[in-house]
Amino acid sequence: MSKTAYERAVEALFTQLPMFQRQGPAAYKADLSATKLVCAALDHPERTLKYVHVAGTNGKGTVCHMVAAALQQAGHRVGLFTSPHLVDFRERIRIDGECIPEEAVVDFVARWQAADGGWGTPSFFELTFGMALDHFRREACDIVVLETGMGGRLDSTNVIPTAEVCAVTNIGLDHQQFLGPDIRTIAKEKAGIFKDGVPVVLGPMRPEAQSEMLSAAMKSSSEMHYARDVESEASAHLGVEASLVKEKNLSTALAVLQVLQSAGWDLSERAIQDGLADYAHLTGQRGRWQRVDMPHAATVVLDGAHNVDGVAATVKALRGLAEERGGRLTVIWGAVADKDHSEVMALLPEEASYVWCAADIPRAMPAGAVSQLRPGLKGVVVDRPVKALERALMEASSEDVVWVGGSLFVVGDVLKDAPSVFAQWPA
Repeated sequence: MSKTAYERAVEALFTQLPMFQRQGPAAYKADLSATKLVCAALDHPERTLKYVHVAGTNGKGTVCHMVAAALQQAGHRVGLFTSPHLVDFRERIRIDGECIPEEAVVDFVARWQAADGGWGTPSFFELTFGMALDHFRREACDIVVLETGMGGRLDSTNVIPTAEVCAVTNIGLDHQQFLGPDIRTIAKEKAGIFKDGVPVVLGPMRPEAQSEMLSAAMKSSSEMHYARDVESEASAHLGVEASLVKEKNLSTALAVLQVLQSAGWDLSERAIQDGLADYAHLTGQRGRWQRVDMPHAATVVLDGAHNVDGVAATVKALRGLAEERGGRLTVIWGAVADKDHSEVMALLPEEASYVWCAADIPRAMPAGAVSQLRPGLKGVVVDRPVKALERALMEASSEDVVWVGGSLFVVGDVLKDAPSVFAQWPA
């Protein structure tokens, strides 16, 4: 069957550009020059928009979705740029929860190809960010919520000249080969998004990370705001079944929204309440503590936590959920081949059952190799993530919990394939 114009356009992006998510370190660029060339070719859309800029090791995407949802509920036209996508490339670029239209992607790729090198030699992320800015400007967004891809100082999103507010969710050990070997060094890189005179919101983080943030904020003359100061207020937005993801990120998002309020943005308390209560539905976020309940089956939790802090928090919440349901935990786990997994693997619970798998990307570690990362864990090898889930659900009781994790690519494969495998998988 012949491919659609959209499928051909996305294939061009995936195959003709260096892409970190698929290729790993070989696609990384340690400067902003290529992004600046793309922006210049597009007549500098980065200069005409207003922004909320969010960095961090864990939670930055969720905070972006929360902030965007509340702004959207207040009646603003809100652009949202996040990464990576899980199923469809268009998930990265949204306005008011709606993905960029396929035709807009096709048109943009055609313009880039017609330039025949006139836009420089961007990476996948650099060109995708240019596409997002171009789309947000064309659609006259009132404000854009930007999630950094990696780090901050040298991230493509940091070409924006200023922002309404900058936020950092937390600082953990991830991407050390690019950002530095320790918490302080990584914190300095992420604080690189701070801009002169722009207020800063800090989420909960280690003292040594906060120290670096304060130092950076003093240099940029940025007024400081702390998520911890609104924790009790944020708790009022939590329902009895609030997810781990929501609990950990709500105070940071609320602090950002209050800074916007104080800067004169029209944000009623009702808009904040409604936006925070239903943010994942309003903005389309998936794959972060996403529960899937099917009749007479174990509860499935889709969460792509893959670094030490994220996995530790997720394992704690999963144990609590399994205990609450009176069942056992099964873990479906895949990994990429170009990272050290020793610390993360040490956090996985010994009492769980495992199904090892591999996502459908070049960076994926073969499922058999994943099973040997910690040989003491009991499990079976099933190559494809959706087949791994099928195996896990076949052997689990309705009281059990099945966690699909290890990589957002494993989660994405399940989200893509599950509807055609499980008749009762929710739409």
